[in-house]
Amino acid sequence: MENKAKFMMGLKMRIYPNRKQERIFWKNINASRFVYNKLLANSWTDTPVYKNKLDELYPIPEKYWKYNKNGKLLKSSIVRKTGLARITKDKYPWLGDKDIDSDMVNNAQVAYKSAWNLFNKVHKSGTPKFKRKSNPNQGYRTSNHYSSSAVKKNGGVPSLYNGSIKFLDNKHIRLPKVGRIKVKLSRNLPNNQLVRIATVSIKHLSTGEWFVSLLLKSDEPFKRQLPKANSQIGYDLNTENFLTDSYGNTIDNPRFYRSIKGRLAKEQRKLSRRGRRAKSEGRKLWKSKNYQKQRKLVAKLHSKIRNQRKDFLHNLSTALIKNHDLVVGENLKSKNMSKNHALAMSISDAGWRTFIGMLEYKAPMYGRTFVEVDPAYTTQQCSECEFRMGTGNTHKLTLKDREWTCPNCNTHHIRDWNASKNILAKGLIELTKTLTEDSPIYR
Repeated sequence: MENKAKFMMGLKMRIYPNRKQERIFWKNINASRFVYNKLLANSWTDTPVYKNKLDELYPIPEKYWKYNKNGKLLKSSIVRKTGLARITKDKYPWLGDKDIDSDMVNNAQVAYKSAWNLFNKVHKSGTPKFKRKSNPNQGYRTSNHYSSSAVKKNGGVPSLYNGSIKFLDNKHIRLPKVGRIKVKLSRNLPNNQLVRIATVSIKHLSTGEWFVSLLLKSDEPFKRQLPKANSQIGYDLNTENFLTDSYGNTIDNPRFYRSIKGRLAKEQRKLSRRGRRAKSEGRKLWKSKNYQKQRKLVAKLHSKIRNQRKDFLHNLSTALIKNHDLVVGENLKSKNMSKNHALAMSISDAGWRTFIGMLEYKAPMYGRTFVEVDPAYTTQQCSECEFRMGTGNTHKLTLKDREWTCPNCNTHHIRDWNASKNILAKGLIELTKTLTEDSPIYR
C-alpha cells in the first residue's frame, strides 16, 4: 500500500519500557548486530566473482544437492547461498525466538547494503566496520505495515493511527513485539491526515535512556509555506562570537562544553579511578556497580552538553529561516579546520556543521532559500569598493585585526560584519547563475 511520498520528516521521542519490554528490545538489538556482522563477515564470499570461484574450486558435494518432485536437479542447491539465505533459523535456532522481529532482520540487511553503497560513493571512512557489543549506544530498525482491513476500519487512508506501528494517543505508541509503550512527545504530532509511518529505529543510549525515531512520510508539506518576509541576510561564523549577520547583529557563542569542562574532567577522573580499582580486584567493569553508576553520570553530562547545543542551534536556525527569504552562509570545511589544534575545541564546541545542516533542510520546509558560498577572500575584501587586502602594498589581515580601514575608500570596517556583507553579495550572484547539480542552493 506504500506510495512514494514527496515529503519526509523525522520524529524522535523518549520511551519508557518496562523490564519485560527492555528484554525484548535487547533480544532484537543483539540479533540485529549479529545479522549485520554475519553479512559483513560473508561479504567477501558473497560477491559474484569470489562466489563463482569458490563453487568451481570447492564444489558442494552431491549428497547436499536437491531435486524437485520430477527428479530434476535444482540449480540453487549446487551453488553457495548468499546474504540472509546463509543466516537461517535452522543454523541459528535462537533467531526463531517469538520475540524476534522479522522486519528487524531485513532492515539489518538494508543497513549492510547502505554501508557498502556509502563506501563506494564516498571512500572516506573505509570499508564498513563490525558493530561492537561494547558500543555504549545500541539499537535496531524495523518497518511499519498497513493492512487493507485495518486502514479501512480506521479512517480509510494510512495514517499515524492504523498501521502495525501506531500511536494509541499522545502518550502511548504500539511497537512490534513489545506492544503498548509510554512515550514523551517533545512537540505536537502532525495534524495532516495523510502522514504515515515508514521505518522506526529503537535506540538505547549510554545514559540508560530509550528513544524511538520515526520516519514520517506525506504527500503534503509538514510545515505551511510562510509569506514573503522581504528580507535577505548573510552571516559569518567565527570563534569570537557564534555569528555576525549582514545587519551588524551578533549572536554570542554559548560555549556549552567549556562551561562544564572542569566538572566533566573531575567526574571522568573519578570514573578512571573506579575502573582501575575494579580491574585490580579482578572484577569485570560491567559487573562493577560503582563504575557503571559513574559511567552513567559522565554520559549524562555529555548528553546535557549535546542537548543544550542542539537546542541553541535549532532555535537560531529556525529564526533565520522564518524571518528571511534568503539566507546565505559559508561553505565551511569544519573537519579540515579542526586540524588546527588551537581552534579545534572552539570549532567543535560551536557545532557549525550541524547548524549548516539544519539550515539546509529547514529552508525548503518553510519555502525559503538557503545558499552556501565559497568563503575565500570574504574577510580580506572591502564590501564597499571591493578592494582586497594583500594586493598592492597592503598586508593581509590576521586574526588579531578585528577592525580595519580600507586604504582605497577609507571605509572603516568591523571584520565579521564586513565578511557577512560580502557573503550575502556572493549569494546574490550565485542566484543569478544557471542552476546545475553542483549548485549549492537549498530551496
